[in-house]
Amino acid sequence: MDAGLAAFLAELDRLTDEQMQIPRDAAGWNIRDHLTHLAAWAEGIAALLHREDRWSAMGLATPPSEDQEHDYDLINEQIAVQYRDRSAAQARAWLVAAHERVAAAVEAIGDAGLAEPYDRYVAPFTGQAGDPIVQYISGNTYEHYAEHLPWIQAIART
Repeated sequence: MDAGLAAFLAELDRLTDEQMQIPRDAAGWNIRDHLTHLAAWAEGIAALLHREDRWSAMGLATPPSEDQEHDYDLINEQIAVQYRDRSAAQARAWLVAAHERVAAAVEAIGDAGLAEPYDRYVAPFTGQAGDPIVQYISGNTYEHYAEHLPWIQAIART
């Protein structure tokens, strides 16, 4: 998990502040927007691992309803709007801090906790449905960073 962040940050550190904030992709996002997006999703997983509300931790003004939890475009647009005032440096620092909170939570729950299903981390914390939480952790940390890296590199080339 930490190696994924380190590789991602090494790529970011090659970019100038101008590259981080000015060019935008087809969705209207700049690199800073990608960083706040990644940080918010990592914050959500850290909260989930502490059995706290992930949507509040992500700073969503309007948490998604149960039928909207998989409407990622809706959620991502809220994140983009909520954090658009952050600088690239603030977004990077937030991502690192959020990743560290996930790593600490992973260590605290141990191997047995990683194998528990998603619903064990959502109130009332008794459900048995969902994939193992480890899949959500990877999907919202190092796999998520790797997913966004080509988009970030494309923005930086514009």
